[in-house]
Amino acid sequence: MSDEQKAKVKAQFGGSAEGYATSDVHAKGESLEVLFNLVKPQPEWYALDVATGAGHTAMMFAPHVARIVASDLTEQMLEKTAQLAAERGLTNLETQLADAEALPFDDNMFDLVTCRIAFHHFPNPHKALSEIVRVLKPGGLFGFTDNVTVPEKQAAGYYNAYEKLRDPSHHWVYPQVRLVSMLEKVGLKVEATSDTLIKELEFHKWADRQNVSDANKEKLLDMMRNIPDALQPLFAPRWADGTMYFTLHEVVLVARLP
Repeated sequence: MSDEQKAKVKAQFGGSAEGYATSDVHAKGESLEVLFNLVKPQPEWYALDVATGAGHTAMMFAPHVARIVASDLTEQMLEKTAQLAAERGLTNLETQLADAEALPFDDNMFDLVTCRIAFHHFPNPHKALSEIVRVLKPGGLFGFTDNVTVPEKQAAGYYNAYEKLRDPSHHWVYPQVRLVSMLEKVGLKVEATSDTLIKELEFHKWADRQNVSDANKEKLLDMMRNIPDALQPLFAPRWADGTMYFTLHEVVLVARLP
């Protein structure tokens, strides 16, 4: 990543570790179970979780593999991951400070690499995917989850502007067809694809996780009131109980390195 983007990620997530540790979307979201079931982890595997955040994905897989490394760019997130893993008695989980676009691991090290709800922060996604392919063993699996947007370019731009106003370290959410193309371009073969997973979020909880100012909250709410028609089925905003609820869509992809 560029130094500027790294600084933004660290600034945004360094103070948000506790919020992500307790976030239901990250700790218990439907995509985590779907990812686990599609990957089918094996007890002899050595695994890596890229951009682990508070470590929820790594901790889900840890009891079912031989070893797993939870890697992240932000020290505070790794500290929280180590704390939670220790509380759960996960002795085969280790943490490692790592830039997703320059992984500090040897070639052909891992049977499994996972990356969940983080890819939209990577400013050079092809570089990150190339690094993931580099550290995977031949025949290894890549388990991927991220939000997706609509293919229509103008609407996708509006979606990403909305996300970036909430989180300056956000880079880009892609449509599913583009994600599949990216994986194939680096030599991965997609073997399993989930149905579209829909998660509903309460606006203030979602915004407060990134410490959004009141002024920017108002801008975000105004943007949601004026979303393009193409985004209406995706966001599906509704106002109730003095707040606003909206949905985001996710997809899980499992790909193999031949």
